[in-house]
Amino acid sequence: MWDVSYATTARAVSPVEQHVHSFLEMIPLIGIVSVVSLHWVQFQALFGFGEEPARFGIAWKPEPLPVGYVATIMILVLLFELLPYLEEFVRGLHANGWRLIPNKARRAKSGSSTRR
Repeated sequence: MWDVSYATTARAVSPVEQHVHSFLEMIPLIGIVSVVSLHWVQFQALFGFGEEPARFGIAWKPEPLPVGYVATIMILVLLFELLPYLEEFVRGLHANGWRLIPNKARRAKSGSSTRR
């Protein structure tokens, strides 16, 4: 919310961009829900419920994932996660004259937000 409220003071933020950011925000939550659903008994054990004790050890999977599967996932992560973040970062740097902090933010007093 803070990011969009700040960005709208400096430039136009399209609805598509807002939806893309919403999607990117949901990816960690989806990952956590996926892990919890695959290991429900251990998730319950973390809170003292269920029949098993919580296991905190690190162990290899009994059967490793196929190389093709891992390669496909890594390529998809690169295409749909890393490259969009890098593209936006470069666009932001370009728009700010290749500075990490825009002049508008440098002039603002600490603790205050910029308004139109």
